[in-house]
Formats: sequence, C-alpha cells, structure tokens
Amino acid sequence: MERINKLSKLLKDTSINALIGWILVLLLFLTGIVNLMNGRFTWSILSFSVILIITSPALLLRKASIMPSWYLIILAIMPLVGSTTAYHLFFTSIPVYLSVATIALLLVAEMSWFTSVRMHYKFAILLVAAITLSMSGLWHLLHWLMDINFGTTFLLDGRSQEAINAAVMHEFMYATVTGIVAGAIFGFYLRSPGSAGNVKLPPQGLLKTPEYPVSRPPAPLRRLLGISGSKQKFATRVMQAGLFILLIVALYIRDLPTALNAIAGIAITFVPSFITRKYNIPLDPGLTLWITLAIFMDALGTFAFYENVARWDNITHALSASVIAAAGYALIRAIDIYTDEIYIPSKMLFLFILLFVLATGVIWEIMEFLTDELAAELGYKAVLVQHGINDTMIDMSFNLLGAILAATWGAAYLSDISYRLARRFEEISANNNSIKESEEHLQANVFADNLNNR
Repeated sequence: MERINKLSKLLKDTSINALIGWILVLLLFLTGIVNLMNGRFTWSILSFSVILIITSPALLLRKASIMPSWYLIILAIMPLVGSTTAYHLFFTSIPVYLSVATIALLLVAEMSWFTSVRMHYKFAILLVAAITLSMSGLWHLLHWLMDINFGTTFLLDGRSQEAINAAVMHEFMYATVTGIVAGAIFGFYLRSPGSAGNVKLPPQGLLKTPEYPVSRPPAPLRRLLGISGSKQKFATRVMQAGLFILLIVALYIRDLPTALNAIAGIAITFVPSFITRKYNIPLDPGLTLWITLAIFMDALGTFAFYENVARWDNITHALSASVIAAAGYALIRAIDIYTDEIYIPSKMLFLFILLFVLATGVIWEIMEFLTDELAAELGYKAVLVQHGINDTMIDMSFNLLGAILAATWGAAYLSDISYRLARRFEEISANNNSIKESEEHLQANVFADNLNNR
C-alpha cells in the first residue's frame, strides 16, 4: 500500500483546502474565458485542461471537498494566470516549467489512483522530471513545425538561425534544472514524515502482469532480412574493425572529434559482450548489430559523412534514438516484471518510451550546444556541433521517429531481454538477502559466544 499512501499525500479532504482550491480553480476558469475572448486559444485550452486535471479526483470520487493541496494548485496555475495578468514579472520561463512539473505530478498520481497503472513514488518522480524535459522539447518542436508549414512566427521570427537556437537551448536548460529541482522537492515532500493523506482512495486488486511474447523479430522482418545469426555477428565484427581503423586514421591526421567518437564507439560496441559475460544475460546478435550499426554510422559521420552526405545526420539520429528507446523499453519492462509495485500496460509504456527519448534528446542537444560554445571559446574544433535551429529541430524529429519505431517493435523483439534482466534482478536480490542473513547469523553466533565466555 506504500504506492497509494505516498502519492495520496497530494490530496486533502479538508474544508479550508477545498475552499482555497475551488477559488483558485475559479480564477483559472476566468483566466481561460479572458484568453478565449482575446483570441488566445492555446492558453484557453491549456487553462481548461489544467482545470480538468486538478478537479479529476473530486469528480471521480464524487466529493467536492477532495482537492490537491492548495500550494500545488498555485504552482500549477501560476504561469497560466500570469500570462494573462502580469507575464512581464516572469524574468525566465522557470515558473512555466515548475508548473509543468506540478501538473505532471498530479497527472501521474491520478493515473496510479484511478487506472490499472501501478507506480512507486520514486518512479513517479523520475517520470515527472522526464515529462518536464520532453514537454519543453515537444513544445518547441511543434512551434517549429507550425512555422515551417503554416508561416507562423513562434520561433522563426526573423532572427538568425544561431540566435534562435541559442534561445531554445536556454529554454531546454531551464527545463532541465527545473525538472531536477522539482523532482527533488516532490521526493522530499513525499518522503517527509507525517500523515500520508486523509483521502480514502478506491481499492485496487492485485493485477497480474500479463505474459509478453518472446524476443523474436516479427516474421515479415525476418523474411525481409534473411540474415543468419552468424552473419550478423560477422557484420558486427567488421564494423568494430572499421572503428579501429577509423581511430588510427583520425590519430594520424590529428582529427580529435573523430578519434574521441571512435574510442567511445568501440567501448560501447563491447557493452553487449560485457553484459553477457558479467551478468549472464545473452543478447540476440541482431540487437548487438543494431547497436554497433548506430555507433559506426555516427563515427563515419563525424569523420566526413555529416558534411558530405545528405540526410546522414538524420539517419544516425533515428538509429541512435531507436537504440536509446530499446534500452529504455527493456529496462522499464524488466522493472515492471520484477516488482509488484510497478505495472505499466503496453500502451502506456509506448507513451513513456516516447517521453523518455524526447527527454534524452533535450539533454543531448544541450550537451551539443555547450560543447560547441566551449570549443569556440577555447579555439578548438567542436566534437559535437549544432548548425542552427533547423538542424536541432530536424534532429529531434528523427529522434521521435526512431523512438516510435523502437517502441512499436519493442513488445515483439525486446521482451525476452526484459525477462532475463528481471531474473537477474531476482538473483541479485536473493544473493543480497542471503548475505544479509549470513551476516545476521554470524553476529548472533558471536554474541552467543561472548555470553558463554562470560
């Protein structure tokens, strides 16, 4: 019951909290009406959506006195009300992302309360941070797509590509910092002693996690490729050898970015073998080939292909995003299988994987921006380079495409790895328990010997 007890602290069933909460909801409703009358339809839709999220517990439990804590409602509606009344008082967009994090926390909690989703509060906090980052990325991506296709000026407002990109990167950094800080604050609040909440939530029976198909590519894909496991292993070795050759060439011509990329790539391509030997989790040769191909193409791109081959950068971003999505899918599904405190239906997991990859893409773009800026400041050639807002948004579009592909095929191709990881988690847990019991037994024997000696 820890899941419900922890997250239910977000809800209160007191007359004072309900009165303040409904007054704030009324204020947000009036804000939405004002925005609607002024033609600010986006802000109106956002206002009414947040009202629905805030009032959902009261509506679903059919009790008007049940509301989220009033200070959470203030954090959630602050930028929405401020955009209508005094937006000039917001010197940065940090309040906006704090609002996004708060709304995400309430939404995640409500999913855990009223749906088949089961979520430990620590997992919920990590998900809130990922949502905050991914919403920043998705918001700017949608604005860019509207500017490109419909001639709006949300981002492309006449400034240079570099200036717009720098502004967006600052927004991403605000979102990252706010997501981390908000996650820490929410975690501290949910872990703090005291009442776990005075709201009686509807009981949820124990849900049995369904079985998932084994790790085999779908039949059409197998027929299309027609590549045996031995040939896949051979192709992996060829690309690893190619990375070694690329490293030697880069060192010879003193191409630091390519050399660093090749070194990192070689190390990553041996991770599957390390996992197999260290943790006894054999990986399908196709997955190893998939990872190696993404690394190899990225290294080639750094050497020459990014500048000379059209769409090479887009393909590598889609491949890399699919690998990240696959890793996220396998890990989250393994945790889902291993622990009864977490249950995520397949359709919801698809959404979580997209959010995870979008958040990772935001962090990657920040790293590219900071590396590029630092290299320019020191007079070196950058290892990671950005070429304006169009380049950044196209990268994020292909990140999303790769994530969709991996999440779509995940249940058919990655579930067996998830089961192996879950079994490994169980073995580690059993070993730790055995060691703990042995230590306790040893301490008891020592204590008994001391008593006897006396």
